[in-house]
Amino acid sequence: MASGNIGTNPLFLGLTRPPLLLGVSYTFAALNGIISLLAFVATSKFFYLLILMPLIHGIGWFICLKEPRAIELFIARMSKCNICRNRYYHGGTNSYDVY
Repeated sequence: MASGNIGTNPLFLGLTRPPLLLGVSYTFAALNGIISLLAFVATSKFFYLLILMPLIHGIGWFICLKEPRAIELFIARMSKCNICRNRYYHGGTNSYDVY
């Protein structure tokens, strides 16, 4: 016990990971479905649905391989930390002052 190493249990990783659908989070799977179906409806060609859905899923799988909550973190950052248009006028900081 005096060696200074912390013991880890693989069960801890499994209990703290979010639920995944084929290797991607449910949020990313829903976004993938929406984007692929919109491309299919806009072009009315089934080819785009068959090519676009696995391609986007593969990109999401590589992203979620490193951080499973990457899409949720990105959505939270964009909703809370949006960039103000006049930030350069105030020295690069977000300021919502009209003057």
